Amino acid sequence: MSLNEIIFQFNNNKGEMIFPEDKVEANLYGKKILDSLYFIKSNLFLKDDIVVQSKSKVDGILLDYNLVGNVYYQSKISNYGFSTSKNRTDIELIKEEHTESKAKKGQINKISLIIKKDFIYENLPKCTKNDYILNALEKNLYPELLSSHNTDFKTNKILNEIYNLDIHNEKLKELFLQSKVLELLYYEFYQLFKEENFSKKMIKFDEKDIQSLYKAKELIFALEKDYTITTLAKKVALNEFKLKYGFKQLFNTSPGNMILEQKMLKAKKMLETSEYSIAEISNFVGYKHQQSFTNAFIHFFGIRPKDVMKTRSYYY
Repeated sequence: MSLNEIIFQFNNNKGEMIFPEDKVEANLYGKKILDSLYFIKSNLFLKDDIVVQSKSKVDGILLDYNLVGNVYYQSKISNYGFSTSKNRTDIELIKEEHTESKAKKGQINKISLIIKKDFIYENLPKCTKNDYILNALEKNLYPELLSSHNTDFKTNKILNEIYNLDIHNEKLKELFLQSKVLELLYYEFYQLFKEENFSKKMIKFDEKDIQSLYKAKELIFALEKDYTITTLAKKVALNEFKLKYGFKQLFNTSPGNMILEQKMLKAKKMLETSEYSIAEISNFVGYKHQQSFTNAFIHFFGIRPKDVMKTRSYYY
């Protein structure tokens, strides 16, 4: 079964994936576990570096276990992107999306769970984070990385049991797969939501605070001013503790990391498509010294700014 067939089957013909088939050896398996829960196992060997264009339309959550390989995802709709690597777990809020994925030559092994909105309504605990997820889905506030962390020993053990599944009886195989997928789902959602109940006792956010946090995110994404944590907190009328804590709860990152990510994504796009020099781009994204920008760029992307510029038809 091709990945397109898997996406079509689950998404009612609302998805596609385009990749250079001559550069990819793919072994893919998809299985509907419940009406609102789908399982995909991907075993890919890339004969060369590739770029994959994919489109999907699912209201819900994507739970991605990356066992082997490094992939960078960039939305073609919004200014959103993130990287994943070996033994990483990424939980992403998804809706309609057009994504460009870049992967290096070599092996990529993944297990993915697509959880539709219906499942979230019916099964997830009542808490602020769950309210945020449902609100975001209803209001088309997407995409969002809800969690990204190293896959722990317990989860790796379950993933390996699934990945190396060797049961010939189809009914037993189906039963085993369903039990393990639900175990994975329970464990990840338990980890995602367990801190929420404890944190609510420590600090509470009213509707005005929530609006201020979303406003702070909008300001960061706009990149119209080089905000510090202090100036951003003042701009949205929150104290710094609430700003940092609220970002962790709602966006699973810090304001500083989000600012850095948006600067780097903006700089990379300008390096690829504009006529500006590295010094000018460095200044545009808030760096006084070009070397500081270069160091930050290399640390973030693993490549030098001038090497990105070489993808232009000309460069400085």
